[in-house]
Amino acid sequence: MDTLVAQIAEAFKTKYGLKITDGTDLMFVERNLLEFMMLLGRSVMGEVFQGMQNGYEGPVIEVDGRKYRFVDYRSTRLHGLFGTVEYTRAYYHNSHEGGYFPLDKKVSVEKRHTPGCQYFLSSFTGRGAYDKSLQQFHEIFRPDGTQLISERKALDMDAELGKRLEHVRQGEIHQLFDEKRDVTVESPIEDRKAISVDATKVREWGERIVKADGTKSWPTLWRDAKVGAISAIRWDPRRQEAFCSASSYVSGIEHADLFFKRVTVEMNRRAANLKKLQVVFLADGAKWIWERFIDMAPPGSIFILDFYHACEHVSNVCKHLYGEQTPEYWAHFRGWKDALFEGKVASFLEELRHLRDGCEFGELWDFVDGEIKYFTDNENRMRYDLYRAAKLPIGSGAIESACKNVIGGRMKQGGMTWSEAGANGMLQIRSSIASGRYFQDFIETLDLAA
Repeated sequence: MDTLVAQIAEAFKTKYGLKITDGTDLMFVERNLLEFMMLLGRSVMGEVFQGMQNGYEGPVIEVDGRKYRFVDYRSTRLHGLFGTVEYTRAYYHNSHEGGYFPLDKKVSVEKRHTPGCQYFLSSFTGRGAYDKSLQQFHEIFRPDGTQLISERKALDMDAELGKRLEHVRQGEIHQLFDEKRDVTVESPIEDRKAISVDATKVREWGERIVKADGTKSWPTLWRDAKVGAISAIRWDPRRQEAFCSASSYVSGIEHADLFFKRVTVEMNRRAANLKKLQVVFLADGAKWIWERFIDMAPPGSIFILDFYHACEHVSNVCKHLYGEQTPEYWAHFRGWKDALFEGKVASFLEELRHLRDGCEFGELWDFVDGEIKYFTDNENRMRYDLYRAAKLPIGSGAIESACKNVIGGRMKQGGMTWSEAGANGMLQIRSSIASGRYFQDFIETLDLAA
């Protein structure tokens, strides 16, 4: 190894020179060394591919019950992590199914890119906008500025990877719900677990419209991207409050019934024994969430309405009754907020009913009555004094963060509009990365890369 390192160092000095007198020189040496190592990796990968067996398996092979006949050897070029790679492999043909390359299938490169290239590129594009992500990827893996990957290619790679990840997720759903088999436990939560769900809008391209004059347009529409967070519950002794940590995420643009199957799978994945855990369900007041929470909750679960969402309703009541930001607004808002914090929901509701009954029938009466219904429906989920005493979280910060960071930070930047396949694919990539299992998920999808 020492001899090899010395040879590489000598080759580097021959190509780039070696002069370090200040920080600028050192910067260029490191930058040149990066370029040199990437070019070396490109050459080595070329040798690796040329040294592989060519995939010849005899004059006739059978694949999935269909016979293919050997034709000849054909060359191809694909995107590797360090640059393009060319190699030659056996080509088989079936008059009904078309061509087949056994070697391509074996090493998962049918889509004209290597797994390593896709893994790292999608880890970049899964974290930032395509133009910036590609620039960063090229700066590291294409420092010589050649053999760049186009944005179109990156989009196709992400859509294909997202489809494979979705296939894995649907397989887990089928395993748990249809086959009644447990999913593999990963990163189990040992004590108390929080489940929270919400949705945020993502802009998609609608179906193409062809006008009478032949011109085409693609209207935009907003779709609900649902997201769920499964978290461990921790206690902050300094701030004297509970918080969610070690979160994993699921997401999808689909009907709520289908989405909650994802949540159930993830809830089971994060528990070695779900029956022994204290499970807390946190959300805002959306009925589509609470109806399904109740259906999926293990016995003994605790349901908590997000305190800060409740406070938004208190604020709206104050605005309607006393005007925005008036002294009366602040006096009542602070008093009612403190009452809810201390678990005095009944007294707060009594005040609201008294104020409603003092209003004339009309728009204001209807509004206050609607808010009374909201707080009455959620009264059993607003025992914030008891939750705090039990060191449980009263805010759904984990899911608010997920909407903002897992989805919004990547998919709702200025001017972003997604295709349906692109949006669904990116949601799966984002959830996998944010959950800290991107490498594991990616490896699991390689058999699906055809």
